[in-house]
Amino acid sequence: MTVELYRLTSPVFVHNLKNLSAVMKIALKSARDRDIDPQVLLNSRLAPDMFPLVRQVQIMTDNAKGCCSRLTGIEAPVFADGDDTFAQLQQRITSTIRFIKGLKRSQFAASADDSIEMKVPIGTLYFSAQDYVNGWVLPNFYFHFTTAYNILRHNGVEVGKADFLGLVPGMSATGKIVKMMGLPQPKKNTIKKIGKKLRRKEKNEN
Repeated sequence: MTVELYRLTSPVFVHNLKNLSAVMKIALKSARDRDIDPQVLLNSRLAPDMFPLVRQVQIMTDNAKGCCSRLTGIEAPVFADGDDTFAQLQQRITSTIRFIKGLKRSQFAASADDSIEMKVPIGTLYFSAQDYVNGWVLPNFYFHFTTAYNILRHNGVEVGKADFLGLVPGMSATGKIVKMMGLPQPKKNTIKKIGKKLRRKEKNEN
Protein backbone atom coordinates (compact mmCIF):
# COMPACT_ATOMS: atom_id res chain seq x y z
CA MET A 1 0.00 0.00 0.00
CA THR A 2 3.01 2.29 0.45
CA VAL A 3 3.52 2.29 -3.30
CA GLU A 4 -0.14 3.06 -3.95
CA LEU A 5 -0.25 6.13 -1.71
CA TYR A 6 3.03 7.35 -3.16
CA ARG A 7 1.86 6.88 -6.74
CA LEU A 8 -1.45 8.60 -6.03
CA THR A 9 0.30 11.70 -4.75
CA SER A 10 3.96 12.52 -5.35
CA PRO A 11 4.25 11.94 -9.13
CA VAL A 12 0.77 13.37 -9.68
CA PHE A 13 1.64 16.59 -7.87
CA VAL A 14 4.98 16.98 -9.61
CA HIS A 15 3.48 16.43 -13.06
CA ASN A 16 0.65 18.90 -12.55
CA LEU A 17 2.80 21.52 -10.85
CA LYS A 18 5.11 21.44 -13.86
CA ASN A 19 2.05 21.93 -16.07
CA LEU A 20 0.97 24.85 -13.86
CA SER A 21 4.42 26.38 -14.24
CA ALA A 22 4.19 26.08 -18.03
CA VAL A 23 0.71 27.64 -18.05
CA MET A 24 1.92 30.54 -15.91
CA LYS A 25 4.79 31.17 -18.33
CA ILE A 26 2.30 31.36 -21.19
CA ALA A 27 0.18 33.76 -19.13
CA LEU A 28 3.09 36.11 -18.44
CA LYS A 29 4.09 36.14 -22.11
CA SER A 30 0.48 36.82 -23.08
CA ALA A 31 0.31 39.80 -20.71
CA ARG A 32 3.52 41.26 -22.12
CA ASP A 33 2.50 40.66 -25.73
CA ARG A 34 -0.83 42.41 -25.14
CA ASP A 35 0.72 45.22 -23.08
CA ILE A 36 -1.26 44.21 -19.99
CA ASP A 37 0.07 44.75 -16.48
CA PRO A 38 0.77 41.21 -15.15
CA GLN A 39 -0.86 42.24 -11.87
CA VAL A 40 -4.18 42.41 -13.70
CA LEU A 41 -3.99 38.66 -14.36
CA LEU A 42 -2.66 37.81 -10.91
CA ASN A 43 -5.51 39.67 -9.22
CA SER A 44 -8.25 38.43 -11.55
CA ARG A 45 -10.96 36.14 -10.23
CA LEU A 46 -13.94 34.31 -11.73
CA ALA A 47 -16.46 35.71 -9.26
CA PRO A 48 -16.37 38.40 -6.56
CA ASP A 49 -16.40 35.83 -3.74
CA MET A 50 -13.66 33.63 -5.24
CA PHE A 51 -9.91 33.87 -4.72
CA PRO A 52 -7.76 35.57 -7.38
CA LEU A 53 -5.22 33.74 -9.53
CA VAL A 54 -2.34 34.36 -7.14
CA ARG A 55 -4.21 32.68 -4.27
CA GLN A 56 -5.27 29.74 -6.44
CA VAL A 57 -1.60 28.99 -7.13
CA GLN A 58 -0.67 29.39 -3.47
CA ILE A 59 -3.38 26.98 -2.33
CA MET A 60 -2.46 24.45 -5.01
CA THR A 61 1.15 24.32 -3.84
CA ASP A 62 0.04 24.20 -0.19
CA ASN A 63 -2.24 21.23 -0.92
CA ALA A 64 0.57 19.30 -2.58
CA LYS A 65 3.30 19.86 0.00
CA GLY A 66 0.86 19.57 2.91
CA CYS A 67 -0.38 16.20 1.71
CA CYS A 68 3.11 14.78 1.23
CA SER A 69 4.13 16.14 4.62
CA ARG A 70 1.21 14.44 6.39
CA LEU A 71 1.74 11.14 4.59
CA THR A 72 5.46 11.03 5.39
CA GLY A 73 5.72 12.89 8.67
CA ILE A 74 8.37 15.13 7.11
CA GLU A 75 7.93 18.83 7.82
CA ALA A 76 7.09 20.83 4.70
CA PRO A 77 8.66 24.19 3.87
CA VAL A 78 6.62 27.18 5.02
CA PHE A 79 5.76 29.87 2.47
CA ALA A 80 4.80 33.35 3.64
CA ASP A 81 2.04 33.86 1.01
CA GLY A 82 3.59 37.19 0.08
CA ASP A 83 3.93 36.23 -3.58
CA ASP A 84 2.73 39.06 -5.79
CA THR A 85 4.63 38.50 -9.04
CA PHE A 86 4.81 35.72 -11.61
CA ALA A 87 8.49 35.20 -10.75
CA GLN A 88 7.71 34.69 -7.06
CA LEU A 89 4.94 32.22 -7.86
CA GLN A 90 7.27 30.29 -10.14
CA GLN A 91 9.78 30.10 -7.30
CA ARG A 92 7.04 28.81 -5.01
CA ILE A 93 6.11 26.11 -7.52
CA THR A 94 9.77 25.14 -7.97
CA SER A 95 10.33 24.93 -4.20
CA THR A 96 7.24 22.74 -3.80
CA ILE A 97 8.39 20.36 -6.52
CA ARG A 98 11.86 20.18 -4.97
CA PHE A 99 10.41 19.27 -1.58
CA ILE A 100 8.13 16.57 -3.00
CA LYS A 101 10.83 15.02 -5.20
CA GLY A 102 13.14 14.90 -2.20
CA LEU A 103 10.81 12.48 -0.39
CA LYS A 104 11.42 8.76 -0.79
CA ARG A 105 8.68 6.32 -1.69
CA SER A 106 9.44 4.32 1.46
CA GLN A 107 8.67 7.35 3.63
CA PHE A 108 5.00 7.48 2.64
CA ALA A 109 2.27 6.07 4.89
CA ALA A 110 2.56 2.30 5.12
CA SER A 111 -1.19 1.72 5.21
CA ALA A 112 -4.20 3.31 3.56
CA ASP A 113 -5.89 3.00 6.96
CA ASP A 114 -3.31 5.14 8.75
CA SER A 115 -4.95 8.09 10.50
CA ILE A 116 -4.46 11.60 9.15
CA GLU A 117 -5.15 14.64 11.30
CA MET A 118 -5.53 18.06 9.69
CA LYS A 119 -6.03 21.22 11.69
CA VAL A 120 -8.13 23.98 10.11
CA PRO A 121 -9.04 27.41 11.54
CA ILE A 122 -12.38 26.20 12.91
CA GLY A 123 -11.45 22.71 14.08
CA THR A 124 -9.65 19.48 13.23
CA LEU A 125 -10.42 17.00 10.47
CA TYR A 126 -9.68 13.27 10.72
CA PHE A 127 -9.37 10.82 7.82
CA SER A 128 -7.86 7.51 6.87
CA ALA A 129 -4.87 8.15 4.61
CA GLN A 130 -6.76 6.77 1.60
CA ASP A 131 -9.84 8.92 2.20
CA TYR A 132 -7.68 11.97 2.83
CA VAL A 133 -5.94 11.58 -0.53
CA ASN A 134 -8.93 10.56 -2.66
CA GLY A 135 -11.68 12.56 -1.01
CA TRP A 136 -9.93 15.73 0.10
CA VAL A 137 -6.50 16.43 -1.37
CA LEU A 138 -6.85 15.46 -5.02
CA PRO A 139 -10.28 17.11 -5.56
CA ASN A 140 -9.00 20.32 -3.94
CA PHE A 141 -5.74 20.20 -5.89
CA TYR A 142 -7.50 19.87 -9.24
CA PHE A 143 -10.17 22.40 -8.26
CA HIS A 144 -7.61 25.15 -7.76
CA PHE A 145 -5.64 24.20 -10.88
CA THR A 146 -8.82 24.25 -12.95
CA THR A 147 -9.86 27.58 -11.45
CA ALA A 148 -6.44 29.11 -12.19
CA TYR A 149 -6.68 27.82 -15.76
CA ASN A 150 -10.20 29.21 -16.17
CA ILE A 151 -9.18 32.62 -14.84
CA LEU A 152 -6.48 32.82 -17.50
CA ARG A 153 -8.77 31.61 -20.29
CA HIS A 154 -11.40 34.13 -19.20
CA ASN A 155 -8.78 36.86 -19.52
CA GLY A 156 -7.81 35.91 -23.06
CA VAL A 157 -4.70 33.84 -22.40
CA GLU A 158 -4.34 31.29 -25.19
CA VAL A 159 -3.96 28.05 -23.26
CA GLY A 160 -5.76 24.80 -24.00
CA LYS A 161 -6.45 21.37 -22.59
CA ALA A 162 -3.09 20.11 -23.87
CA ASP A 163 -1.36 22.72 -21.68
CA PHE A 164 -3.44 21.67 -18.68
CA LEU A 165 -2.77 17.95 -19.15
CA GLY A 166 0.83 18.14 -20.36
CA LEU A 167 2.51 14.99 -21.63
CA VAL A 168 1.01 12.29 -19.44
CA PRO A 169 3.81 10.06 -18.09
CA GLY A 170 3.85 6.65 -19.73
CA MET A 171 1.38 7.65 -22.44
CA SER A 172 2.02 6.59 -26.03
CA ALA A 173 -0.16 6.64 -29.13
CA THR A 174 -0.61 5.76 -32.78
CA GLY A 175 -2.11 7.78 -35.61
CA LYS A 176 -2.08 11.52 -36.30
CA ILE A 177 -2.13 12.39 -32.61
CA VAL A 178 1.50 11.19 -32.33
CA LYS A 179 2.75 14.16 -34.34
CA MET A 180 0.19 16.60 -32.95
CA MET A 181 1.15 15.99 -29.33
CA GLY A 182 4.74 14.84 -29.77
CA LEU A 183 3.98 11.44 -28.25
CA PRO A 184 6.10 8.31 -28.48
CA GLN A 185 4.65 5.29 -30.25
CA PRO A 186 4.06 2.11 -28.23
CA LYS A 187 6.38 -0.84 -28.73
CA LYS A 188 5.14 -3.48 -31.18
CA ASN A 189 4.89 -6.19 -28.53
CA THR A 190 2.70 -3.87 -26.43
CA ILE A 191 0.30 -3.40 -29.35
CA LYS A 192 0.18 -7.18 -29.88
CA LYS A 193 -0.65 -7.78 -26.21
CA ILE A 194 -3.44 -5.20 -26.31
CA GLY A 195 -4.80 -6.75 -29.49
CA LYS A 196 -4.84 -10.23 -27.95
CA LYS A 197 -6.67 -8.96 -24.86
CA LEU A 198 -9.31 -7.22 -26.98
CA ARG A 199 -9.85 -10.30 -29.16
CA ARG A 200 -10.11 -12.49 -26.07
CA LYS A 201 -12.65 -10.11 -24.54
CA GLU A 202 -14.74 -10.04 -27.73
CA LYS A 203 -14.67 -13.84 -27.90
CA ASN A 204 -15.85 -14.16 -24.30
CA GLU A 205 -18.65 -11.64 -24.85
CA ASN A 206 -19.86 -13.49 -27.93
